[in-house]
Amino acid sequence: MSNKTSISGRVLLAAVVALCVIVQSPLANAAEKVKIGVIGILAEAGLYVAAERGYFTKEGLDVEFVKGMFGPDAFPALATGQIDAVGGAFGPEMINAIERGINVRIAGGLSSYVPGFESGFLMVRKELIDQGKVKDFADLKDLKLAILEPRPNLTDYFATRYLKLGGLTLNDVQTVNVPFPSMIAALKTGGADAAHVSEPLATIAADAQAAVKFKPVSAYAPNGLTVAVLQFGPNLLEKSRDAGERVIAAYMQGARDYLEALKKPEGRGEMTEILMKYTPVKNRVLYDRIVFAYADPDAGVDMDGLQDMATYYGSVMGGKQIDAKMLVDTSFAQSALKRLGAYRH
Repeated sequence: MSNKTSISGRVLLAAVVALCVIVQSPLANAAEKVKIGVIGILAEAGLYVAAERGYFTKEGLDVEFVKGMFGPDAFPALATGQIDAVGGAFGPEMINAIERGINVRIAGGLSSYVPGFESGFLMVRKELIDQGKVKDFADLKDLKLAILEPRPNLTDYFATRYLKLGGLTLNDVQTVNVPFPSMIAALKTGGADAAHVSEPLATIAADAQAAVKFKPVSAYAPNGLTVAVLQFGPNLLEKSRDAGERVIAAYMQGARDYLEALKKPEGRGEMTEILMKYTPVKNRVLYDRIVFAYADPDAGVDMDGLQDMATYYGSVMGGKQIDAKMLVDTSFAQSALKRLGAYRH
């Protein structure tokens, strides 16, 4: 055999081996499609950083964010497999779905209220503050509180907590149904006197002279409350649990990048660019003043806070006894943590 023939043979063999490796590699397979319903809020930052930094792709996932799909409206789509997961706050719709035999669970936490990341406030109409009419929680008596309908939900849950600090209940105030997009106008015109508002809406309302950041959420919410969660439906809980674990793993990596970036002045700017791309807030200057939401780097859920919410929801829903542990499937996060390790603060 000539030397030239031998070299050609080795080249051909190398090419065949390389082709086999590529074919057998998970990355060569078609990425698994996953649809996640989102609101487009700062509390979903970990998801957006994961997408922008390519972590979903590295996990072999093709993730599509379905905007405007959250809360009660999202659960029919989640239950029937039109979407695979949904972000946002924990609400009674999950309790109702589980009671109907639908397999939905909280798979991990997206955002919690922790020191330094108190991105929610009890806002009070500026005129009432300027006139000295509201100095403490007890002064909320007989005022108009913005509470979303239908109840129960996060807004009336928070209201019961801050009213209790003033010796009040919802029976001691007027409640008005004000959708979040109308919140600033309602506070400015007197349609509402007070409301729990999250960033960036809180800063926008303050800038508009509509309301004052009266109390941070840490003054009335349970310490460490997980305020935004990622909920899985039957597709990830039953048909493709491995994909569910990879979704959580990608999220964790995005959340960790986000937290590390916020430790540096230039990192905050990097996160601003990503959030501007994925959320409706496009005002770059605003990001310099708002309180950024926390992204849980281990996708943890504060069970004490979740139980407190579940107990309140159950009391409004006919006195149901709800065990929060039945609402959560921690196996996805646990599997991801075995691979990634816990985050070192």
